[in-house]
Amino acid sequence: MTWDALITLGTMVFIPGLMPTLLSKEAYVPRATSAVTLVGLTTIIIGLIGSGLVLSPIVSSLTLLMWVFILVFRGKRNRLE
Repeated sequence: MTWDALITLGTMVFIPGLMPTLLSKEAYVPRATSAVTLVGLTTIIIGLIGSGLVLSPIVSSLTLLMWVFILVFRGKRNRLE
């Protein structure tokens, strides 16, 4: 197994874990938490691309996109009052 495949599989683990947050309108993640995660993922993706890897930056970018949606749509508390 190549490093690219191993990192890709490891990153794919995050996708099912983020789905409930994306799909639940009641979910809330503070925007600061999402923003820090975005900075970290962007740094990792740049490093993966710089290392010449192909699959892992693509999957990591999908995870980054999911966090962008969490930042935009789940960064506000829903008031059910």
